[in-house]
Amino acid sequence: MTGAIALAAQASTAAARAPAAARDQEEEALIARCLAGDADGFRPLVQRYQRLVFSVAARTLSDRAEAEDVAQQAFVDAYDALDRFRGAGRAHAFSTWLVRIAVNRAKDVLKSKRWSEEPLQRDVGGGEATFAHTPADPEGAVLRGEDQRRLEAALARVPVKYREVLILKDVEELPYEEIRAILDLPITTLKIRVVRARAMMQELLADGERR
Repeated sequence: MTGAIALAAQASTAAARAPAAARDQEEEALIARCLAGDADGFRPLVQRYQRLVFSVAARTLSDRAEAEDVAQQAFVDAYDALDRFRGAGRAHAFSTWLVRIAVNRAKDVLKSKRWSEEPLQRDVGGGEATFAHTPADPEGAVLRGEDQRRLEAALARVPVKYREVLILKDVEELPYEEIRAILDLPITTLKIRVVRARAMMQELLADGERR
């Protein structure tokens, strides 16, 4: 898949989603149930987005235990703040709001650990920015596992401001409009970061192969 990181054998996030309008209406109804005092209304929202929230947290933090804590806390934070949620008829309003909470929680964890982001030895330009990965042997489970571990290790070395965009765009395959709502950044900035992040990944992977 050109321009995407095959970090796991999973269905496309976009393909797995229900049609936007129907899904958003259903989520608004579930939120209304919660606000009316029916806590069970939140359960379908957790079931729908727990994979996405955990995936974003895990790849941001590179630590499963911390990601589980962040994902759980993100849902708690979202539930506690439902009265302040304003979908206003926007497509994917709840999911973008929820992922924004998870991303911010994950970044708080990184800050608390005094995360050090070491830049690459040189800046990379747009001409080097095409990154694509296809397992060399699609029938070899062992090789696929090795490829995935190699990609995960490289991703963990990408500075977080680039990593988060790459996770949302190339791993979760979210459209730029949703990523803009999650990260509160202009789409032009997001596109530049994706270009640079892909080039960083390519350089890191190439460096790993030379060792």
